[in-house]
Amino acid sequence: MHVSPDPITTREQAAQERETLLDLIARGLYCTTAGALGTDHTEPSAEALTQARPVADDYLSAYEEWLVKLSADNAAPGTQ
Repeated sequence: MHVSPDPITTREQAAQERETLLDLIARGLYCTTAGALGTDHTEPSAEALTQARPVADDYLSAYEEWLVKLSADNAAPGTQ
């Protein structure tokens, strides 16, 4: 099954999508850490998510930079 998301056309939509991604990444970091430590990984607390968000933000920022570079490389003359 292939799902195509609706295109993001405004800065507000982009900001909301970024917040959603930050939340998902922070939750993933929490679950991965909890699993590695052998603890229960139930619903993360607000404090746990707050602590995971800076790491998630760093990850997402690096990904955004990579996407910008990839787009620039693909837009350069002579690239296929």
